[in-house]
Amino acid sequence: MIKDPEIAKLFADPHRRSILHNLRHYEMTPCQLAKALGKNVSSIIYHLNALEKAGLVEQSRSVVKGNLIEKFYTATAKIFVISYTLSEGLVPGSEDIAKWSREVCKTAITNLGAFGYDVPAEKSDKLLELIEGYSSLQNIAHEVVISQQKVPIHASHPALRLLLSLLTDIRLYKDPEFLRLLDEISARLKVEGSGG
Repeated sequence: MIKDPEIAKLFADPHRRSILHNLRHYEMTPCQLAKALGKNVSSIIYHLNALEKAGLVEQSRSVVKGNLIEKFYTATAKIFVISYTLSEGLVPGSEDIAKWSREVCKTAITNLGAFGYDVPAEKSDKLLELIEGYSSLQNIAHEVVISQQKVPIHASHPALRLLLSLLTDIRLYKDPEFLRLLDEISARLKVEGSGG
């Protein structure tokens, strides 16, 4: 659970997100990451240093090859969740994260066309407000579910993601405000879209 706005800001950079994604699944060297992401090694090392300083990645081992030391890195968690208090801009210093969260919702609306929904520009503001509310409630429920974990879980990433999704959905199913938002979003997409 990421509650520090300075650490959460690291997730706004797509290169750092890609590095974290890879390191959640594989132990990798900076050279391997550079090759996988099509970046130069010095750029990867720069990002790794920032992520390591924040406690998001760690050096897992070193291998000596001749005169060189090859360092392997891994993510410190299988899933990173940014606290809803940061994504809502409720904590001083989290304004950039709130902007990023808003941009994610705007991008979601922009891409509805790929699924057959056409949202006229004059109606996108209201839909954005609804989707931001949906996202906010989803983030809050997800954080509550994660905070209820009592013991470590020994499960694959897909199984863990499924479990967290299921428990979050059960919590949201019981929230009348969430159901109201879903109904309103659904109604707007059926009226405004060709795919509903």
